Amino acid sequence: MTTNYVNPVPRDRGGAELHEFPAPVRAQVTTMRENAVASSALAIGPNTSSLEVYAFGGQGIAIRWVAVTETPSVAPRASVVASGLGANFDHVIPSGQVRRFAVPRETQGLGTGTLQIGSTIGLYQRIAAVNAGIVPSSVLFVEY
Repeated sequence: MTTNYVNPVPRDRGGAELHEFPAPVRAQVTTMRENAVASSALAIGPNTSSLEVYAFGGQGIAIRWVAVTETPSVAPRASVVASGLGANFDHVIPSGQVRRFAVPRETQGLGTGTLQIGSTIGLYQRIAAVNAGIVPSSVLFVEY
């Protein structure tokens, strides 16, 4: 099983990597959450290997990769907390900025035999987002 599961960055005619460019693939799914004042989990598509997350308005967005074992009754309840003693976020995206992420591995995966990269490689299948501050922010997720 390969560990390089994310779409590669493009290369110029001379073969040099164009690091400032995203992978040359179309988005699989785009999702926008306006005024993300309450934490909510977003299901990531089964073939998504990377994400672009754009935060706008307010003070930015805090996100957390949500394990498959978390449910509404199992702590931390498939949510993210941006501040205080219970803060549990993995990343903060400041307002007006785009961050790109390779979806991390959560499990060993299923190996071969399935066409869905998330299951085959064992990638996280959910991400939670919430405002990073008290002023409402919105967030745009683009899955590749």
